[in-house]
Amino acid sequence: MTSVSVSLETRRQLNEMRSMMEFKNIDLLLEHLLMEKRLSRLNAESKQLKAHLDRLENVDVNTLIEKLELSPF
Repeated sequence: MTSVSVSLETRRQLNEMRSMMEFKNIDLLLEHLLMEKRLSRLNAESKQLKAHLDRLENVDVNTLIEKLELSPF
């Protein structure tokens, strides 16, 4: 296990999860949980991006370009 100090109760729960999910050690379990969390976050961000793109679907690109050309920046 990594060199992190944890309570006996936390260690017991981690070992129980490890055995239920059939991981060889707690490090592999933690890596798996972190990966699931990251994938979940990416999935949420992907849905949000799709929603933003759907809202852009009705934008007239040519008009937007013309407005940007008039911009002082």
